[in-house]
Amino acid sequence: MGRKIKDYFRYFLYNTFKFIILYTPKFITKKILILLAKLAYKYNKEHKHIAKVNLDLVYGNSISDEKKEDIIFNSYISLFFNMYEFVENQSISKEKLFSKGNVENEQVILDAMKNNRKIIYIAAHYGGWEFALPYVALKFGKIAVVNRKMDNPYINDMYIKVRNKNNITMLEKKVAAKGMLKAFKENKAVAVVIDQHMKNGIEIEFFNKKVLATDSTSRLALKFDAVIIPIFSVMNDFRNFTLKVGEAIDPLKIEFKTEDHIKELTQMQSNIIEKQILDLPHLWFWQHKRWKKYYKDLYKRN
Repeated sequence: MGRKIKDYFRYFLYNTFKFIILYTPKFITKKILILLAKLAYKYNKEHKHIAKVNLDLVYGNSISDEKKEDIIFNSYISLFFNMYEFVENQSISKEKLFSKGNVENEQVILDAMKNNRKIIYIAAHYGGWEFALPYVALKFGKIAVVNRKMDNPYINDMYIKVRNKNNITMLEKKVAAKGMLKAFKENKAVAVVIDQHMKNGIEIEFFNKKVLATDSTSRLALKFDAVIIPIFSVMNDFRNFTLKVGEAIDPLKIEFKTEDHIKELTQMQSNIIEKQILDLPHLWFWQHKRWKKYYKDLYKRN
C-alpha cells in the first residue's frame, strides 16, 4: 500500500509539473529549463562524475578539462530540453510536432519503403530522442520501440497511451525479440536505442574501448534482409530540431571481412553512433555508465 501511495503521489507531482510547463510562455520555460540544468550541473555530483569519466575515456588528454566541463554542462541543457519534449509531445497535434523540426536525407527511408524492405531504425540517447521517434513514426509509418518498463505503473500506463497515439508500440526489453518479430509481421518498422550499457551482449569497441552491445538489430537484419537506418535528432535550440537520417546499412550489399557477420554488423552500427557523438558531443547523454562492464572501478567516487 505504501508503494502504491508513493507512486500515485509522484504521478500527481509529474502532472502538476506538466501543467505548469505546458502553460508557461515558451521563452520563460526555456529559461527555467536552463536554470534546472545549471542546478543539476552544480549539485548532481554523482552523474557529473560519471560524465567526466566517460569523457576521459573518449578523449583522454586530447581536449582540456575546461572543454570537458563545457560539454557536460551543455549535455545537461540538452537533457532538460529533451525532457520537455517528452512532456509536450504527449498532447500536441502531428502538425505542431512537425513544425519543430525538419528531416535531412529522408529519401533513404522512402527508398526502403518503396522497395518493401523491412526497416530497423537505430538511435542513441542523443539530442532530442523524444522528438525523433514520434516524428519518424508519424511521418513514415508505425514503429515498435524496444524500451525498459518504467517503475511507476501510473506513469508507465500514461507513457504507453501517448506512444500509441504517436504510432509507436512499446516493446518491453524482456520480451523484445518476440515483439520485434511480431512487428515485422504487422509491417511495422522496429527502433532500438543502442548506446546503453548492457549486462549481457556482444563484445565490440566503442571509442577504442571494449563494451557490450545488443546484437538484436544485427540478428534481425540478417535474418530478414532488413535495412538498418540510423536516425539522430540534432537539437539546434529549444523546440528546434533537425532529424538526420543516415545512409542505410544493407546486409545484402555488405562485403563482410570475417565469418562473424553479427559482430561486424554490430560494430558498424556502433561506429555510426561514435561518429555522430564526435560531431556534436554536447548532445550525447554522457551521464550513463556506458563502459561499466570493463571499467567499473573508474565510476567509483573517491
